[in-house]
Amino acid sequence: MNKVTRFATNLKNFCFEVMRRYRDDETSLAASSLAYTALLSMVPFMSVLVTVFSAMPLFEDASQQLQDFIFENFVPTTGATIQQYILGFVDKARGLTVTMFLAVFVTSILMMNTMEKALNRIFDSTSTRRIRTKLTMYWAVLTMGPLLVGGGIALSSVLFENSAFAPVKNFIVSALPVMASMLAFFLIYLIVPNRKVKWKHALMGAIFAAVCFELAKKGFALYVTSIPSYQKVYGALATIPLFLIWMFLSWNIILLGGTITSTLETSRWRLHVQKYNSNQRLLVVMEILNILRRANFAGKTVSYAELSGLLYFVPDNELNQQLEWLTERHYITTSNSGDYLLRHDLNTLDFKTLYRNGHFKIPVKAATNFSQYQPLLDQYWQPVESMLKHSIDEVFELIDNNTDDDK
Repeated sequence: MNKVTRFATNLKNFCFEVMRRYRDDETSLAASSLAYTALLSMVPFMSVLVTVFSAMPLFEDASQQLQDFIFENFVPTTGATIQQYILGFVDKARGLTVTMFLAVFVTSILMMNTMEKALNRIFDSTSTRRIRTKLTMYWAVLTMGPLLVGGGIALSSVLFENSAFAPVKNFIVSALPVMASMLAFFLIYLIVPNRKVKWKHALMGAIFAAVCFELAKKGFALYVTSIPSYQKVYGALATIPLFLIWMFLSWNIILLGGTITSTLETSRWRLHVQKYNSNQRLLVVMEILNILRRANFAGKTVSYAELSGLLYFVPDNELNQQLEWLTERHYITTSNSGDYLLRHDLNTLDFKTLYRNGHFKIPVKAATNFSQYQPLLDQYWQPVESMLKHSIDEVFELIDNNTDDDK
């Protein structure tokens, strides 16, 4: 298979995997929930932004510039109207008591918590962060994020007062919305999921989401101006459903970018794992134990990266499932650094127990990458099931002896 055909096949498999994950993770439903909570959190978020900036005279102008920047570049067609409504609500919210303000501020926490849950589901991870850690992270994002962006805008305003920088300023102003959204998406995909994400995969997902976001803005603006059906039906209230639709569309794009990042992190769609068959599951478990056994003889542990590299022909979801099973059954454990090692001497564990505990199917023929196990499979399918009587360590010794004989 030449490189072009291989790339095309991988690309097709990748697209199908993204669509499958988008459907199975109920991403559209999560986007609906986020659109609703984001609408509720808009007022407290802007209240925090105005409060933080008003406490720092240096950034007072930057506060208004940042608000204008957000609504002009990230809310097509209805941005100015929505901005007027929200700023009116902000003025009222600032006059509320501290208790009421905190009650309203909870909606911002709900939005970020909903986003974290959605991304953890997309990345096949669970949130193990403590509530205190979560609240600290949310508070930092809600306060430091606007402060840093506003500070950048204030600094750029001072820098570009010189007319000599006019061409550079025009370029940066036109590119800033795409760069800002790409940076925001990159940080979301890299930090929010409760697992380690490769930065290059997060960057690719962020670029895709930022480009789609810009295209969606232009398409949405074209639709609203060309087909004014909402204005005819809702009249002066048309801004509200249009804004809700845009919020729903935006969150779909953000979560789709997360799905692409998560899919890039997996190997199940790649061509080199397509020949894997689940009837080889027992051999995957045996090979994991054999790798850890050899590392144990050398006084070493084995990292997940090393395991996935040695078992590159096994889809990552299958590998993760068997590692989890072996850990739960106390065959293996992890070190403080997260590396894998044997928990017991394999001489004390018999193959029959391993086989029955996992309800495994024993294949008649081993796959090419597990060919060293074929003599054992042949022995099993004899009338006398002698292989089941061996300890796991004896099984591996037989494999090693057979391999040495072949050499």
